[in-house]
Amino acid sequence: MRKWLWLWLGAALLLALARPVAIWISGHRPASQVAAANKAEPAQAGASAVACLGRIEPENGVIHIAAPYLFGRPSLVKELRVKEGDWVRPGQLLAILDGEDQLQAALDQVQARIAVARSRLAQVKAGAKSADLAAQSAEVARLAANLEHEQAEFKRYEQLRKTDDVTVSELNARQTAVTNTQHLLEAAQAKLKSMNDVRPADVDLAEAELRAAVADEVKARREHESSLVHAPVKAQVVKIHARAGESVDTRGLLELAQTDQMYAVAEVYETDIGKVRLGQRATITSDLLPSPLEGRVAHIGMKVTPSSVLPADPASFADSRVIEVKIRLDESRSVAGLINGKVSVVIHP
Repeated sequence: MRKWLWLWLGAALLLALARPVAIWISGHRPASQVAAANKAEPAQAGASAVACLGRIEPENGVIHIAAPYLFGRPSLVKELRVKEGDWVRPGQLLAILDGEDQLQAALDQVQARIAVARSRLAQVKAGAKSADLAAQSAEVARLAANLEHEQAEFKRYEQLRKTDDVTVSELNARQTAVTNTQHLLEAAQAKLKSMNDVRPADVDLAEAELRAAVADEVKARREHESSLVHAPVKAQVVKIHARAGESVDTRGLLELAQTDQMYAVAEVYETDIGKVRLGQRATITSDLLPSPLEGRVAHIGMKVTPSSVLPADPASFADSRVIEVKIRLDESRSVAGLINGKVSVVIHP
């Protein structure tokens, strides 16, 4: 009787230890392999197929639209031109930041300086005005006539001096008048000539002033453009982080995604990556999907990284050794709103 009792006790002990041992063995497998294997069974994965976990991602990932610091502080949104779900085209205005009015005024001021500098350059190249030239020419003619008259008077006084009809001082006064008028005529002629001439130094100075104004305009335009946020590509607005009156933090202004083409990013265990080739077909399943999706391997990563879909298994270092493989989905509409959703992937041989 005691023999049978010991046999029953031994059998009960074996049954009690069987489940913990099985759990311990399963726990020392990489978590990504365990989860993928559970999903692979209903998908009827073949012996050489690769089963793993992954996530849904748009083409080129999620684009985080940032905003620059204006006036040494985080930007404030003055006006938001889009809402979540909108499709935007390249170059479309997404938002106007606070400070745009001030930067526009600075740009207008510099553009006015450019207009003045161009007018100044044109004025220098054209020389004196026609009215000024005409006035100066008339002055030259007047002085020439005066000189002719003074010279005639001086000759007449010379003849009178021979008969003592005029004094020496009167003759000298007439000679002085001739000399003075001649100097005035020479000065007027020189001024007329200078008014017709365009000095290269004056032109160089006017051109330098224009170049400086244009450089300031380029700087002011860039500063003004920094207050306007535009879309870099055709994409859909999937998340807005800052609305009108709010400050743009480290998350950025908003997020864009090219959801017209979606991908499944499979995290393939490093020992399985040798089985994966470009162009292989893949099946994607998830509780999020009404039915399995199909796709084709479009890109194989070049870097071993930790798994982002499943937390690392503390009992196995292998769980952090995966390579991302991008699978281009045949149909994107059903998963356009499931960015970062977890899926199971089977890559067929």
